[in-house]
Amino acid sequence: MLVMAAVPLVVSAAAIGSPALARADVCANAQANVPLPLEVGPCADVLAQEARWLTAITAGDRATVESILGPTFKHANSEGQLFDRAKEVDSTTPLPFTMNPSEQIVDVAGDAAVIHGINTLIENGKVLTRERFTDVFVLQDGVWKALSAQETTL
Repeated sequence: MLVMAAVPLVVSAAAIGSPALARADVCANAQANVPLPLEVGPCADVLAQEARWLTAITAGDRATVESILGPTFKHANSEGQLFDRAKEVDSTTPLPFTMNPSEQIVDVAGDAAVIHGINTLIENGKVLTRERFTDVFVLQDGVWKALSAQETTL
């Protein structure tokens, strides 16, 4: 996701102003190639964690961001910069814009989930940029942890 060098962490999964309302368009069991329900089970759980992550990012809540990121988390932003977990947490500050995901596809393969989509960044009603994103989660001790995030500006 674009954005600006000062904004290294930008992820998906939030309706404008309300990440808790984020929904995927499609969810599937990637191993069996069968659809999964969006409202319950792993799809709902991973999307809820992503919405929680986004809320923490935009609020500048470092403690929550840190609790969501896995120990080996990596983030390749749309400017080609690579952030490790420590740099990602340290760069967390409140953001002036919201994120509006669309065209989301969730693939679940055992204890891993991948979310692909498009994120539109909006500030004061104006579109700042649109980015295609991929976020990868792994289920650890019953909690979805972010393993990887990557954005490409459209």
